This record gives sequence, structure tokens and C-alpha cells, in this order.
Amino acid sequence: MADNPLAEAQRESAGASTFGKYNFQFHWALCEIIEKHKSKKEYALLIEHHEDVVIADSLDADKAQFEFYQVKNQSAKYTLASLTNRQKGANDTLKNSVLGKLLSSCINTEYEDRITIIGLVSSSGFSLNLDKGLKLDVIKVGDIATSDLASLTQNIDNELGIEVLPEHLQFIVPDVQLKNQEDYVLSHFARLVNTLFPGAYCNPVNIYRSVVDEMGRIGRVEYDYRDWARLIDNKSLTSTEVHNVITQYTTHPSVDELKNDFDDLARDLGWKAKKKRTFKSKLALLALRRSGFMSALDIEITSVFKRSHCKVDENNYSDDITYLEALGKQAIEDGLLVKVSDQDELFLEVIYCLLKA
Repeated sequence: MADNPLAEAQRESAGASTFGKYNFQFHWALCEIIEKHKSKKEYALLIEHHEDVVIADSLDADKAQFEFYQVKNQSAKYTLASLTNRQKGANDTLKNSVLGKLLSSCINTEYEDRITIIGLVSSSGFSLNLDKGLKLDVIKVGDIATSDLASLTQNIDNELGIEVLPEHLQFIVPDVQLKNQEDYVLSHFARLVNTLFPGAYCNPVNIYRSVVDEMGRIGRVEYDYRDWARLIDNKSLTSTEVHNVITQYTTHPSVDELKNDFDDLARDLGWKAKKKRTFKSKLALLALRRSGFMSALDIEITSVFKRSHCKVDENNYSDDITYLEALGKQAIEDGLLVKVSDQDELFLEVIYCLLKA
């Protein structure tokens, strides 16, 4: 099993137990993963793990890079002073500032060189002097006027001993706002489905509820995991899981055509109604999922089954039953059972490959 690259003790874990207070955080996070999903990118979303929101760009522990975000919903804009203001804690010690907390989650860690974005998200925005008087929704370090940048850097140096602010630090003003967050995300799910499956029909309310429920679950998990696979299974929302939810509540004409072709095949095979219904349902979900988003695993599985399929000459068989049996036998001989969960799933892949050929 692969080691978890984020397996360091977290700065705090109170956020996980008070997850209900942070509705805005995961609505903003949903907007981020919807955009990634639209671009057909693989991801794993972590809530309340080192930071409010962490997004990995791969499900492979050795390849994953990370975006770290602290998400704030407040009425006042963040100023130069409030970003680095440190309140008194116990025994007159100073607590970390807002920006200090974010940077301490990222800098001087074992995973520091795998972080691509360090983002502070504020619903109210930021009051910082920017070069050329620009008005930006994503403010990078290089956009900040020299005097403000110098003051910000000095304050962080005093707090954390960081002499240069990281270039990938960003101050982000989100499009989604507290008053419209649910409707905003619902509409973006509907648009996502239209992008993935033009002409499809979906139930965005059910998609939204299912995904939000899962985010609530992972947000309440307080454990650390040394093993990457367990972190992904227990504490993350992945692109594969989101896509499975989308396909569950979506129908598309192209899938209807595949289902009709399957009906003809099942009739020729003499399948009984129960067996036909089971395979037809699984085949429809598989076809829809792969028509809109091919994960790395999907690409690998379809490729190996296509290569296996090409080894069997259809002209050597007098009927569909013997031809399918030969395709299944060839897939087993090629060792493809290790690519799927059982023999029924192998046969499903064989049929999918046959009907898509």
C-alpha cells in the first residue's frame, strides 16, 4: 500500500467536529470540483484535513499534487492589518494570524513541494493595494503593490520566520455567495451534466443532495491515515464518486441506443428477464459514465478488453452465444479477471466492448 503524503499531524481537528457551521466552505469547494470535472480532470477533495479544503489532482499517491485553501465567510473585507493580526491566547501568548495559519499548514512540511496553490478565500473580498489599480478576483503575490507586499511579508516573517511569501499564494474572491450558494451550485451541476452529456436529462437536486451528504460525512471524519488508500476511501470525495452520482441521476439518448442493441443481443442469447434487467442496468450506468468522463482506470480497462477482443475472429463462430463465450474465455486467458471484481463484471466488460465495437 502507498504511504499517505499528507500523513503529518494536523494543526487542529476542531473543524471536523463543528463541520455543520461551515456550509459555505463546501459549497465553494463544490464549485471548484465542478470546474475540474467539466475539464475531465481527476481529483480527490478533502474537507477539514490540514486545511478547510484540500484538493489532490490525482488518486495516485506518487503523482498527487495539492491545492490548499482556507475558506472564510465574513462581512468585512480582509485588510493588510486583519490578514496578519494576532490575538492573545492563553498565558499571553499570541495566536497565529489568519494568513499565518494558512501558511503554517503548507510551509516547512514534508509535502510543501507538492502544493501548487495556497489560497485564502474570502466571501467579502480583500482591501489590498494592487499594482496598476487593478480589480481582481484572484490576487497573486505579484499583483500586490510593493509597499503592501513589503508590510505583509514583514509581518509574516515576524510571525513564522518566512522571509519571502510563496509565489503560489493567492487571495481569492469567490463567485458563490452565502445568500445564493445552494441555487448557485444546483445550476452549476445542471450545466456540468449538459457539458458532459449534451442532450441528456438529469435531476440536479438529487445529484446535489447526494454529493453534499457525502461531503458532510467526510467532513466529520477526524482520524489521520498513514495509508493513502484509506485516506482516499474514508476522508475524500473523488472524481469517480461524483461521476457515479451524476450518471445515477442522468439519462441520455446514446445510452438508450446501446440498451436497444443489448436487448437484441439478450434476445439472441435467450436470456431470462431477471438476468437481462440486471445486466442492462449495469451496462447503462457503465456506458453513461464512460461517455462523459473516462477515469484513468476506465481508460486502462477499456484498452485491455479491446486488445483481448481483437484476438477473437467473429467469422469463426456461427452464433452469438459461442462468440461471446470465446470472447470471455480469451479475456480470462489474458488475465483480465484481476482488472475487475468478479466474473460477472468481466462478462459485462466483454459485452460493453462488443456493443461499442
